Amino acid sequence: MQGSTSNQGMFCSQARELFEQIVSWLDSDSICGLEHSQIESKLLENGYELLTGLLQTKIF
Repeated sequence: MQGSTSNQGMFCSQARELFEQIVSWLDSDSICGLEHSQIESKLLENGYELLTGLLQTKIF
């Protein structure tokens, strides 16, 4: 199933933005003092959201 070009661009743009947010968060001081498990949980949560967005570029 192939999505339309306009939807793919929109979802890809949203996925790229989320990826950049994840990288920025990991590079920020806001993770200082967090437990490894807290960082991992947040990264998994955001990572699943990113993967869902990337999948949507192929479906819609």
